[in-house]
Amino acid sequence: MRYAEKSFEIRFCAALSAAIMPFNRNPKWFGLTQAQERKKGIDTVLGIGGSLVLFQFKAQSGSRIKIERDQLTKLTSVEKQYPNSTFYVFPEAEDIHAAASIDCMFKEAWCCTPAALDKEIAKSARSAAFTLDAKASALSQASPKKSVAIEKTCKRFGCFCPSSAHLVYDDLRRSPRSLIRFVVGSWEGRDLTDSSFTQRGIGIPIGRDLPRGSMDRGEDTDTKTITSAEMFEDLLGEGAHQSLGPGLRALFIAQ
Repeated sequence: MRYAEKSFEIRFCAALSAAIMPFNRNPKWFGLTQAQERKKGIDTVLGIGGSLVLFQFKAQSGSRIKIERDQLTKLTSVEKQYPNSTFYVFPEAEDIHAAASIDCMFKEAWCCTPAALDKEIAKSARSAAFTLDAKASALSQASPKKSVAIEKTCKRFGCFCPSSAHLVYDDLRRSPRSLIRFVVGSWEGRDLTDSSFTQRGIGIPIGRDLPRGSMDRGEDTDTKTITSAEMFEDLLGEGAHQSLGPGLRALFIAQ
């Protein structure tokens, strides 16, 4: 039986929530398929303040992963405004049996940024289909010949394995753009993120301002904090409720 996109999405979100809980007790997930849901969700978190990371899940069908151009264009636009905030995520498994035998979701899931795909898919194309090549760490296409580099989610976001505390510490110490660093915030009483979005290095800032002095430090002052549901609607663009479709989830971590 095919490993459906919805099944992968649910398992990944559940696994990431479980991994986050020892470090942060209050992760929140939002479905972003309808304009009304997006608006209500953003209204909810505006008063709290934090950061939002978008995941677009894409499962394999007939050994192919289909990327829609309209969806890709909107997500690439979000990434340009907020680097390290938006990711495509793919399962290596194609069927339920293979998925059930996996001992760690993050070792068997792959990711890339919208911008990486945007470079390889023609602007005029309605969609493009790729094959996931785990050995080459790439999404590949035979005709026309194309290749998009991908990486395992545990490499991109950090290792959450309970038995790998030394790896968790290493991720916190060396990777300012690791999701685990974004989630934990501090380690042994030391602030690992500061209060700035640029030092957190990941996510869309929601309901809070960038720190003063960022211009003096040469940081990107064009980055805007989302302070209203209308701003979030504008970020995703006109017709987002149609083109983004299912499979888009947002992880919110309170400040």
